[in-house]
Amino acid sequence: IVTRCPLSKPFPALAMGRGGARTSADDAQNAKDKAEKAANPTGKKKEAPKPLDPLTIAMNELKSAMQTMDKAVASKEARYMSRVIRMVTKLRRMLSKAVLTKAIETYVGVDSAVRAAMLEAISGIVDPEPMQVEVAPVAPVAAAPAAAAGAKEGDKKEGEAQVDDTPAEKTEEEKAEEKTKEKEEAAFFKKMVGIPEAEVFVQLLVTIFLLDQKAMQGAVASSALLIQRATSFNRRTMDQLQSRGYFYWARCMELMGKSSEIRHELLTAYRTCSLKHDQVGQATLLNLLLRNYMEFNLYEQADTLMRKTAFPEGDASNNQLARYLYYTGRIKAVQLEYTDAFRNLQQAQRKAPQASALGFRKTVHKFQIIVQLLIGEIPDRSTFSQKGMVESLRPYLHITQAVRVGDLTAFHKAMQEHGAVFKADKTYSLIVRLRHNVIKTGLKKINTAYSAITLTDVCAKLGLESVTDTEFIIAKCIQDGVIDATLDHEAQTMTSKANLDIYTTSEPQIQLHKRVAFCLDMHNQAVKAMRYAENAKTEWESAEERRERLKQEEESLLSMEEDDF
Repeated sequence: IVTRCPLSKPFPALAMGRGGARTSADDAQNAKDKAEKAANPTGKKKEAPKPLDPLTIAMNELKSAMQTMDKAVASKEARYMSRVIRMVTKLRRMLSKAVLTKAIETYVGVDSAVRAAMLEAISGIVDPEPMQVEVAPVAPVAAAPAAAAGAKEGDKKEGEAQVDDTPAEKTEEEKAEEKTKEKEEAAFFKKMVGIPEAEVFVQLLVTIFLLDQKAMQGAVASSALLIQRATSFNRRTMDQLQSRGYFYWARCMELMGKSSEIRHELLTAYRTCSLKHDQVGQATLLNLLLRNYMEFNLYEQADTLMRKTAFPEGDASNNQLARYLYYTGRIKAVQLEYTDAFRNLQQAQRKAPQASALGFRKTVHKFQIIVQLLIGEIPDRSTFSQKGMVESLRPYLHITQAVRVGDLTAFHKAMQEHGAVFKADKTYSLIVRLRHNVIKTGLKKINTAYSAITLTDVCAKLGLESVTDTEFIIAKCIQDGVIDATLDHEAQTMTSKANLDIYTTSEPQIQLHKRVAFCLDMHNQAVKAMRYAENAKTEWESAEERRERLKQEEESLLSMEEDDF
């Protein structure tokens, strides 16, 4: 037992293990001290990282996008430009008046025709609050008290380096490296000023910023100028930037209530993109036209456009395909093509971004639930309990419960309580059609539960208005094959027939065929989405190597032709 004297220091045995041996904690501490000394042999204090400036962060992110754009222009690869467009989402959260002013001064030439217009557009905007940047806290180096330093001064080893608070001077190599880096940045900025794509990209950021700040007039003018500027260059690398310009232009006009005025311009632009084989522009403009028609309930015109055009699935983005499937699903639902509508809405839900686009996924789920009910199926309970969708799908849960049990009273109650919500979601006209499904479901349950029942009791159970209406409805259901029963008009009774085994019918075969068709369709889409090498010779070639090889082959052909002459 080790004792402590109240008037003296602790015994040295306290720092030892059994038998006076050093413990593993001491060994670990010594190893840690040696590692720190090896990493910092001078013993000078490391400088704490400086707080990050929001302007610097945004300009670094913009520079990264410009570097990818430079690669896209040099290689003429559409996938690099697609990557630039995807980076807009991150840049959008960093935009401010100061960031855009710096971007215009850096990447737009002084002699550009749109430089003054961009600066004037953002000059009247009040800069929002600066973005808060979280910096990892740095643990302060606690200075040892003077008394403790004096007490332990004798224990320090000779030659131990003292901590120096002064910053380390830069070596000649570091200074030369910084100068080289500055020259490379200056050359890069000078190069980007001469690339039209950089100017149009900055114009796109200005348009998005004005739209976010609710400056609709400025956003419309900026997007129109963007489209005009991109069209004047007539470069294939401009296609994706031009399509985004059309998207934001149409969005601004829709928010201003002028969607009907741009329909002719959208049709003209779609025809131009078709002639140029601009697949990205075709996909974007086709979705804008379908949205424009549906906004004014012009479903006949939308259906005609959909049938006379084909969605370009080659270079179009996955988001545009998801929008197209959603629009076509809604059009087919109105046209009473419920099976095709449900399939399109289901594919739109699967192709939508799962980590974002919550509003789009909510809307797709609402229409998918209604269409699924219209084809006679009941959605799974898990559909209504997804994260972030519980409250918005609650009215549709009440409708689903009423349809599932065949309770017409509960259905009418849900329609009265949530009628405003259904009208705002533009699903009211489809939900009205569900009344027949509720009656059919109730008749199926009655047919299964009763071998014979009077029409008066059926009318009371279903909540119908009169016995005459009940008789007509039962006769129609028997004729359509909804229920297997006979109707006695004189006795006013409905007699059910014996239920057949479902496996004696063709229903299992139909369900199996549907599943096999779905698997084959998914396989075909996966094969289309894969990227293949052009041939076996260039299987492992990069894009730059392939261009160099083609250039050499062209030069050799020219030399051969000259030799022939």
